[in-house]
Amino acid sequence: MTEEFLQYVWANSLFTSTVCVSTKGKRVEILNVGFQNRDAGPDFFNAKVRINNVVQVGNVEIHQKGSDWFRHAHEKDSAYNNVILSVVGEADMEVYDSRGREIDAITLVYDNRLWDEYVFMQGVPVEPRCHRHLKKIDSTRLEMLFTGYAIERLERKCKDIQVMLRETKNDWEECFYRMLVRYWSGNVNADVFAQLAQNLSYKKVVRSSESLFRVEALLLGYAGLLVDVPETDEYAFGLREEYEYQAAKFQLEAMNVSQWKFMRIRPLAFPTVRLALLASLMMRFNFLLSSVLDASDVSEIYGLLDVTASSYWDTHYKLGVVSVKRVKKLGNSMKNVIIINALIPFLFIYGKERGEERYCDKALRWLEELRAERNHVSEAWTRYGVQVNSALQSQALLQVKREYCDAHRCLHCKIGAEVFRRVGRG
Repeated sequence: MTEEFLQYVWANSLFTSTVCVSTKGKRVEILNVGFQNRDAGPDFFNAKVRINNVVQVGNVEIHQKGSDWFRHAHEKDSAYNNVILSVVGEADMEVYDSRGREIDAITLVYDNRLWDEYVFMQGVPVEPRCHRHLKKIDSTRLEMLFTGYAIERLERKCKDIQVMLRETKNDWEECFYRMLVRYWSGNVNADVFAQLAQNLSYKKVVRSSESLFRVEALLLGYAGLLVDVPETDEYAFGLREEYEYQAAKFQLEAMNVSQWKFMRIRPLAFPTVRLALLASLMMRFNFLLSSVLDASDVSEIYGLLDVTASSYWDTHYKLGVVSVKRVKKLGNSMKNVIIINALIPFLFIYGKERGEERYCDKALRWLEELRAERNHVSEAWTRYGVQVNSALQSQALLQVKREYCDAHRCLHCKIGAEVFRRVGRG
């Protein structure tokens, strides 16, 4: 066993009995395991035990072996003088504090199936690692845990937005714009879109919003995508001329075109198409944030994101290259990506920072209204009988994978805790 595992068994009261016998033959009754200490000092504070009918309140220290007490030099550290019980996996030595007082010790007894399950979960290459007992967890309990992890994921994303707020001196519209643009294309070009939004503020873009052509020119030109357009393509060449005028006016220096990725992505996801669609959205940016804040349900957000690229793009995916005619619109799957990853986290932190819980509640409600994302993470859980029906659930599972499964932190996962409880009960 490991010390971390023994701490987990103690913290969750997964030991076989609350009454045991110390290494000196004393009757020890565990009344309260105390509060786990994650910092320096004893492992648990304010525990409560009854030893030979005398109630004691103090700290508890846990080790694999009794001799670890001396290996860690606790006998020289006065911070351990208030330890009332030493809990070990193997009692190979009696222990004393810095005053020479002998500390009562017990060997922690637990169901061996707990350790077997822990070893399995740490070693199995298949996720979720706790899949053997997932079906034993009540669906209502799982839903509660999913809500907690969805909130945890939202709060993690909120930290990024808080950084943006500091950088923009609490300019909510600028933060909204940056979040929106970052997720405008999905994952492949997300970082490049984020760089574009950070360097080309929404105020500069909105100044050109009296004309869709001018906004297209500004976005595509700043992205570096107008450098080599052929003069034979009148529309594309006109965009370049317009951008050169705006670049001189605003003293803009275009991005390096090599940053954009076109390989191995669908033509509809090409950065040229996405930027053309973004130009259409920026034409209505002045009222977009207030409309999102005022929206009562997700269907309204779908309407706000319902944009179509200019007619040039009906026959183009790249500038200067004619293709089969197809009107370029933002599809529902891409709208979902934007709503889940940009708008909902923004709404959530907007509510938190301004002390308006209704926005936080609305963010969670929208996650519940949206269909679950279909990816390898949600599919893995579905294979083991877990119903993943909403975006709240799929976002929760992404958080579980990132923070717990990938790091083998099963003992820190609330879903893992449910599994261990059931294993301990047999």
